[in-house]
Amino acid sequence: MRKILVVGTLLLVIFVGVFRQRIFLRDPLGKVERNGVAVDGARLFINFTNDVLVEEPGVARRYLVQNWSGLPGVPQILGCVQGLVCWTDADHASVFPLDGRGAGPHAVMSAKEVTFADENGARVRVELR
Repeated sequence: MRKILVVGTLLLVIFVGVFRQRIFLRDPLGKVERNGVAVDGARLFINFTNDVLVEEPGVARRYLVQNWSGLPGVPQILGCVQGLVCWTDADHASVFPLDGRGAGPHAVMSAKEVTFADENGARVRVELR
Protein backbone atom coordinates (compact mmCIF):
# COMPACT_ATOMS: atom_id res chain seq x y z
CA MET A 1 0.00 0.00 0.00
CA ARG A 2 2.83 2.38 0.83
CA LYS A 3 4.43 1.86 -2.60
CA ILE A 4 1.17 2.72 -4.33
CA LEU A 5 0.87 5.92 -2.32
CA VAL A 6 4.47 6.94 -3.07
CA VAL A 7 4.11 6.19 -6.79
CA GLY A 8 0.77 8.03 -6.93
CA THR A 9 2.26 11.09 -5.23
CA LEU A 10 5.26 11.04 -7.56
CA LEU A 11 2.99 10.82 -10.63
CA LEU A 12 0.88 13.72 -9.33
CA VAL A 13 3.99 15.89 -8.81
CA ILE A 14 5.23 15.08 -12.32
CA PHE A 15 1.78 15.81 -13.80
CA VAL A 16 1.55 19.19 -12.07
CA GLY A 17 5.13 20.03 -13.08
CA VAL A 18 4.49 19.29 -16.74
CA PHE A 19 1.06 20.97 -16.96
CA ARG A 20 1.69 23.89 -14.57
CA GLN A 21 0.57 26.49 -17.12
CA ARG A 22 -2.71 24.67 -17.79
CA ILE A 23 -3.75 24.16 -14.17
CA PHE A 24 -5.46 27.09 -12.40
CA LEU A 25 -5.85 26.92 -8.62
CA ARG A 26 -8.33 28.97 -6.64
CA ASP A 27 -6.97 32.09 -4.96
CA PRO A 28 -9.32 32.65 -2.00
CA LEU A 29 -7.58 35.90 -0.98
CA GLY A 30 -7.76 37.63 -4.37
CA LYS A 31 -10.25 40.43 -5.02
CA VAL A 32 -12.19 41.44 -8.12
CA GLU A 33 -13.60 44.93 -8.81
CA ARG A 34 -15.79 46.13 -11.67
CA ASN A 35 -15.67 49.89 -12.25
CA GLY A 36 -14.24 50.37 -8.75
CA VAL A 37 -16.96 48.33 -6.99
CA ALA A 38 -16.04 45.02 -5.34
CA VAL A 39 -17.67 41.98 -6.94
CA ASP A 40 -18.93 39.81 -4.09
CA GLY A 41 -18.70 36.08 -4.69
CA ALA A 42 -16.30 36.31 -7.63
CA ARG A 43 -13.90 33.40 -7.88
CA LEU A 44 -10.32 34.00 -8.88
CA PHE A 45 -7.97 31.32 -10.18
CA ILE A 46 -4.26 31.67 -11.00
CA ASN A 47 -1.66 29.38 -12.51
CA PHE A 48 2.11 29.05 -12.17
CA THR A 49 2.84 32.06 -14.41
CA ASN A 50 0.15 34.29 -12.80
CA ASP A 51 -2.29 33.99 -15.66
CA VAL A 52 -5.71 34.92 -14.29
CA LEU A 53 -9.09 33.24 -14.62
CA VAL A 54 -12.08 35.15 -13.19
CA GLU A 55 -15.49 33.59 -12.61
CA GLU A 56 -18.23 36.02 -11.66
CA PRO A 57 -21.31 34.98 -9.67
CA GLY A 58 -24.64 34.80 -11.47
CA VAL A 59 -22.94 34.95 -14.87
CA ALA A 60 -22.05 31.87 -16.88
CA ARG A 61 -18.93 33.60 -18.17
CA ARG A 62 -15.31 33.29 -17.22
CA TYR A 63 -12.58 35.72 -18.23
CA LEU A 64 -9.04 34.52 -18.92
CA VAL A 65 -6.01 36.82 -19.18
CA GLN A 66 -2.68 35.23 -20.05
CA ASN A 67 0.75 36.83 -19.61
CA TRP A 68 2.04 35.73 -22.99
CA SER A 69 -0.66 37.59 -24.95
CA GLY A 70 -2.25 40.07 -22.55
CA LEU A 71 -5.48 39.61 -24.47
CA PRO A 72 -8.55 39.21 -22.24
CA GLY A 73 -10.96 36.61 -23.48
CA VAL A 74 -13.33 33.77 -22.76
CA PRO A 75 -11.65 30.34 -22.77
CA GLN A 76 -12.81 28.11 -25.61
CA ILE A 77 -12.15 24.89 -23.69
CA LEU A 78 -12.13 24.84 -19.90
CA GLY A 79 -12.73 22.11 -17.37
CA CYS A 80 -13.32 22.82 -13.69
CA VAL A 81 -13.84 21.09 -10.41
CA GLN A 82 -16.32 23.46 -8.79
CA GLY A 83 -14.51 26.09 -6.76
CA LEU A 84 -11.15 24.32 -6.53
CA VAL A 85 -9.25 23.97 -9.78
CA CYS A 86 -9.68 24.57 -13.51
CA TRP A 87 -7.59 23.47 -16.49
CA THR A 88 -7.27 24.71 -20.05
CA ASP A 89 -6.67 22.91 -23.34
CA ALA A 90 -3.06 24.10 -23.82
CA ASP A 91 -0.26 26.12 -22.23
CA HIS A 92 -1.38 28.99 -24.46
CA ALA A 93 -5.11 28.48 -24.11
CA SER A 94 -7.38 29.33 -26.99
CA VAL A 95 -9.80 32.15 -26.16
CA PHE A 96 -12.62 34.07 -27.76
CA PRO A 97 -11.45 37.73 -27.54
CA LEU A 98 -13.84 39.97 -25.63
CA ASP A 99 -14.00 42.49 -28.47
CA GLY A 100 -14.67 39.76 -31.04
CA ARG A 101 -11.54 40.49 -33.10
CA GLY A 102 -8.64 40.52 -30.66
CA ALA A 103 -7.63 44.02 -31.71
CA GLY A 104 -8.91 45.74 -28.58
CA PRO A 105 -6.94 46.97 -25.58
CA HIS A 106 -4.71 44.45 -23.88
CA ALA A 107 -4.70 43.83 -20.17
CA VAL A 108 -2.20 45.51 -17.89
CA MET A 109 -0.56 42.83 -15.78
CA SER A 110 1.84 42.86 -12.86
CA ALA A 111 2.65 40.38 -10.12
CA LYS A 112 -0.01 41.92 -7.86
CA GLU A 113 -2.70 43.32 -10.18
CA VAL A 114 -4.42 42.73 -13.51
CA THR A 115 -6.72 45.27 -15.15
CA PHE A 116 -8.70 44.90 -18.38
CA ALA A 117 -11.91 46.03 -20.03
CA ASP A 118 -14.71 43.49 -20.44
CA GLU A 119 -16.97 43.15 -23.49
CA ASN A 120 -19.18 46.03 -22.26
CA GLY A 121 -16.26 48.38 -21.64
CA ALA A 122 -16.39 48.04 -17.85
CA ARG A 123 -13.00 48.23 -16.16
CA VAL A 124 -12.21 44.99 -14.31
CA ARG A 125 -9.45 45.05 -11.71
CA VAL A 126 -8.10 41.85 -10.18
CA GLU A 127 -5.91 42.04 -7.10
CA LEU A 128 -3.69 39.01 -6.55
CA ARG A 129 -2.47 38.05 -3.10
